[in-house]
Amino acid sequence: MKAVSIECVQFADSKIVKNNFENVVKYKFTCFEKIWQHSDFKRLILQLQIFFIMTPFRNLFLTSIVFCLFFFSCKNKDTVRLPETKAAFEKTNLEIHRYEQALFSIDPNNLAKGLEQLQPQFGVFFNPGWNDTLNLLRLKDFITDPEIGAVYRLTQKEFKDISPLKTELEKAFSQLRMYEPNFTIPVVYTYISGLDIETPVIYGDSAMAIGLDLFLGKDAEPYKHSDIPLYKVQRLTPQHLPAACMMAVSESMVKIDESKFELLNEMIYAGKQLYFLDVTLPQTPDYIKIGYSEQQLDWCKENEGNIWGYFIENQILYSPSKDFYKKFIIDAPFTSGLPKESPGRLGAWVGWQIVRAYMKKQPDQTLDALMQNTDFQEILQVSKYKPKK
Repeated sequence: MKAVSIECVQFADSKIVKNNFENVVKYKFTCFEKIWQHSDFKRLILQLQIFFIMTPFRNLFLTSIVFCLFFFSCKNKDTVRLPETKAAFEKTNLEIHRYEQALFSIDPNNLAKGLEQLQPQFGVFFNPGWNDTLNLLRLKDFITDPEIGAVYRLTQKEFKDISPLKTELEKAFSQLRMYEPNFTIPVVYTYISGLDIETPVIYGDSAMAIGLDLFLGKDAEPYKHSDIPLYKVQRLTPQHLPAACMMAVSESMVKIDESKFELLNEMIYAGKQLYFLDVTLPQTPDYIKIGYSEQQLDWCKENEGNIWGYFIENQILYSPSKDFYKKFIIDAPFTSGLPKESPGRLGAWVGWQIVRAYMKKQPDQTLDALMQNTDFQEILQVSKYKPKK
């Protein structure tokens, strides 16, 4: 099934007191769950417990726990420094409007009247000529198409309960409000896109529309009969939905000097978008944010020095060639000329690491200042990014 477009859709540090066990317990150690999963840490704590807990050295045992927490947390290479903010986290209340349910409940033989009743609530989906005969015929064909109908029913089954998505978006927008207090929370709609893979989420003018049919799960039947490439199907899951939403928002936040086209600029632009996801979705795994598999992300980490060396040795960072842009920025199943294990968009991934390194060097930098900064050469220099081979 090919993607179908809908013509009428429009979008106008806390201190640790070593000898006070209660304070240690109450300390919100954000990385503790990951640390506890480390087998060496478990084994060390159990050994210390056996040796110390029933002896006079109890305080030493407690101090040892604190030391282990500190030691293992410092080993975490993936710690991301978030921007400076003085604002507190305040929960955002969000409503999600189900346009697809309203649209597919209309009698196809009385389409114009049904759409008139929907227009006040779903005006963003109606352009001035929505009731032209041709547009009405196209929309009728869309909602009566058997394959589209099957997609709609599967979407309603997968997203019968929309509250998990609502919760995730509320947390993401609340995170963003901490750094951007004047950000306007968009009105969120869901709809059936007709498997329009190029625009899974549309954001603009304080409104967001989510094509739920593009997040049914990688094994969803409609994807098997579509033209969507397999490597893209792997990320068409509900788990990828919040990241897709916030990536759409990032496009309106990140600035770039469009008069200067160089690979480095495009790399850091993409890197800032991904860092935006670090800020708004701090609990989301990196491989979800960038749309890789876990194995692909591991490959990038293991080969980070070699990847950076390739850019430097071939002197392509400042190249204006569109060929390098296509090779390192545009989405692809892998990077041509590199092992098949390599993912696409390596330039975006490296740009992400540069931005993260830059923010670690700029403890007082705000999110807005980062998003507005178009001096990408300065970002690279300050970051001192130079991974070891």
